[in-house]
Amino acid sequence: MKLILSRILIAGLGIIFSSLVAEERMVVRFVDPDKTVLTEFNETDYDIAAFKPGEFLDLVVSKSQYEELLTRGFHITVTQTEDQLRQNLGDVRDLYGYRNYDELLEDLQEIELQYPDICKLYDIGNTRGKEYSMEGNSYYNDYNHEIWAMKVSDNVEEEEDEPSVFYMAEHHAREPISLEVNMYVLNHIISNYGSDPIITEEVNNKQIWFMPLVNPNGHKIVTDEVDLWWRKNIRDNNENGSINFGGGDGVDPNRNYDWNWGGEGSSGDTNSETYRGPSAFSEPEIQAMRDILGSHHFVTGITYHAYSELVLFPFGYANNIQAPDHDALQELANDMAFTIPGQNGGYYDPIPSWQLYPASGTTDDYAYGEHGVFSFTIELATQFIPPASQIEGICENNLEAALILLTRVNKKALTGHITDAESGDPVVAEIYIDGIDNTGEFRKPYESDLFFGRYYRLLQMGSYDVTFSALGYETQTINNVSISPLQQTVLDVELEPILMVPVTGRVTDGYTGAPIGQVQLTLSSDPDNLIYSDNSGYFSFPAVYEGTYIVHAESENYSTADIPVTITVDDYFIELEMYTFYTESFESNEFSDEWNSNGNAQWYFDTESVYDGMYSVRSGNIDDNESSNLSIDLDVTGYGSIGFHYRVASEYSPSGNYFYDGLVFSIDGTEMGQYQPTEDGGTPWTYASFSVSPGEHVFVWSYVKDGGDGSTYMEEDCAWIDVVEFPPTGEPDPPADNLEFMVYSGWNMVGLPLNVENPSYENLFPNSVTNTLFSFNGQYIQEENLVPGIGYWIRITDEGNVSISGQAINELSISLMEGWNLISGISTPVNVQNIIDPDGLIIPGTVYGFEDGYTEAENMDPGYAYWLRSSGEGEITLSASATTSRIRLLELSEHLNALVF
Repeated sequence: MKLILSRILIAGLGIIFSSLVAEERMVVRFVDPDKTVLTEFNETDYDIAAFKPGEFLDLVVSKSQYEELLTRGFHITVTQTEDQLRQNLGDVRDLYGYRNYDELLEDLQEIELQYPDICKLYDIGNTRGKEYSMEGNSYYNDYNHEIWAMKVSDNVEEEEDEPSVFYMAEHHAREPISLEVNMYVLNHIISNYGSDPIITEEVNNKQIWFMPLVNPNGHKIVTDEVDLWWRKNIRDNNENGSINFGGGDGVDPNRNYDWNWGGEGSSGDTNSETYRGPSAFSEPEIQAMRDILGSHHFVTGITYHAYSELVLFPFGYANNIQAPDHDALQELANDMAFTIPGQNGGYYDPIPSWQLYPASGTTDDYAYGEHGVFSFTIELATQFIPPASQIEGICENNLEAALILLTRVNKKALTGHITDAESGDPVVAEIYIDGIDNTGEFRKPYESDLFFGRYYRLLQMGSYDVTFSALGYETQTINNVSISPLQQTVLDVELEPILMVPVTGRVTDGYTGAPIGQVQLTLSSDPDNLIYSDNSGYFSFPAVYEGTYIVHAESENYSTADIPVTITVDDYFIELEMYTFYTESFESNEFSDEWNSNGNAQWYFDTESVYDGMYSVRSGNIDDNESSNLSIDLDVTGYGSIGFHYRVASEYSPSGNYFYDGLVFSIDGTEMGQYQPTEDGGTPWTYASFSVSPGEHVFVWSYVKDGGDGSTYMEEDCAWIDVVEFPPTGEPDPPADNLEFMVYSGWNMVGLPLNVENPSYENLFPNSVTNTLFSFNGQYIQEENLVPGIGYWIRITDEGNVSISGQAINELSISLMEGWNLISGISTPVNVQNIIDPDGLIIPGTVYGFEDGYTEAENMDPGYAYWLRSSGEGEITLSASATTSRIRLLELSEHLNALVF
């Protein structure tokens, strides 16, 4: 339910950014706020300083905003003024202080000089300020900063087969305490190397990366005391060539990562403190973080922020979401949090990030979602810039947690190498764990690395079934792998390479068997490679590895289908069936029996808004927290899709990040899509389509409303659907075919090429001589009825055409005995070379027809019988879709090409 604070209040609290520099700001606190308060301020782009569920919500506000909040009846207190913040920054401290950029760089360079065997300093990218300066804008010369990373390892200049760990700090400029904690951890590790055996072991067996200042330009604004509340980088959003300190410039670095970028908790408004940027990774500072995360095998990491005394873990991009590795992430968060004392007693709180408030495009979500890194955010302290008396304590209090993260991969972890069983080369393979990787929200699969084939999985104590798979290799599953609480479990795996197979096939109408030309086809192994069937329905894909794939097929007037196929060396011909869809356009102005409407109001026929024709159907009139549902149950008989046109006029989210009221479509209880007006309030007719597999399915369209009307309420307040395209729901009898073929006076070899109601020879061949129908099974047998696939001799009195009506036979399996067999064909001609003969039974050159004597046959035509010699017992198949010969070549000298009984 979405409860709404007064819209007048929010409008009255609008920020006039041009006046903020002149107007003093402060931090105000809401004590024990409910979720409604947090949601409302988050949605309206207020500057949220900190939030601790069940305890407080802190906002950065101007003096006039503070007074406005008081007059509106909010119970708030001021926790920090700008003068107090400035005093904290400028005090003399026991530590060296809040380093400015130059001091930080000097410290890092000195560390590299002092510890050259284990420390290497890297320039990993430019800042936005340096880019502007290099372009010739002298205004930004004081912001000519680089992004620096310190690597700590024993063979520091080599990329070894070791796990990497990262410590990042100061994405947000007003959080310089994060930089100090980062540097404290770095100094502790390097100063204890060689004397502390645990630290020495960690440095010798890991690659430890420190990025202490992600946002140098913003950091300068704060440390120079130009604007102590500055959060973002200095992107020149309005392109005026300078920094607008009153607002409008800068991007929030921790909303610029490409994992659910543009979602909840970020803003498209350049004036917002959570402005996400024009695109994911638009900012050079975050490009640098992306590149370093993608260049090393990181297993764990911490990014330090301020403030709230929290340990956060992924996911955080939306409410009520859970990572597949949630339990192991929570366990590690607990282990770290319960070692970090709070400044006012107790310990830091470990929670998934979304429980704080949803935020998308963040470091943790990206590092975990893209690379599987157990990445944590530690929200330090109780204010952005703690005073001198607190800084050293905060650093010391956070050291043990940093070391717990560093050593995590040493225990309760599965690791090893994955290699090619034949060459021994490293293989990039997916490591799938049942019960983990098939739970929670999507993240990319864990993979072994390119250079060593090394993989890591951080787990909890227990037993797991682990599957290793890679393109071009046989999948291997190892059951009951035991994970120890005290050490790593090492499991090296050799994968057997598999063959590549050329793929061919044919696509036909599932009802009629007719070929379909110009079908648009893609294979899941290469979805960008688009091919088309020819006019006979045939197609071919480039060679693929043996395995199971999805063929996506689209053709005009047919239901789009995603069809699973299995490709092997022995079975590489794909037979696809597509079905024409039937359409419900609602022009009858009456629901058929299959439709059902329920909920708080029924759907009804409407002429006010239609996609096509005179009628559509419209949701019923409902109130808050109600729904109007329309459903249909169908027995889907083939692969296809359900498509429909919809229009929605409802309350909507201008940012597109939220769903209040609108249309929800589901299949079998699983939500497939949520639909609302566009971000600018447009309500166009729009098409949606979803793949459907064979089986019983329930399709439901629901118009739903939340708990209240917002500022974007629309008077129509409903949804429409029109022109619904259904997947195949029946197997109708193929249409009747009529075949004609010539018979001659005297003896003829004939067959039955159609399924018919009356297969008696007297019905089919009225000009035949009585009791002259014979089949052959090592000897001649007199028959009364004909059976498809069996050949017959019959005596005809008069030459002429025979006409037979029935249902087409497009594929038929025929049993053979060793020696000569009398068989007949199907409803279409089949080339002898295209007979499907997997066991190589047919002796080449021994298929004969009869017309005034025996002649070797090239094709088996409908209505006629043929002699065929087999090398053994077995089965062959005649198919209208077969294009490749399966006949095994034999030595003709073994089987004389002569018709002898």
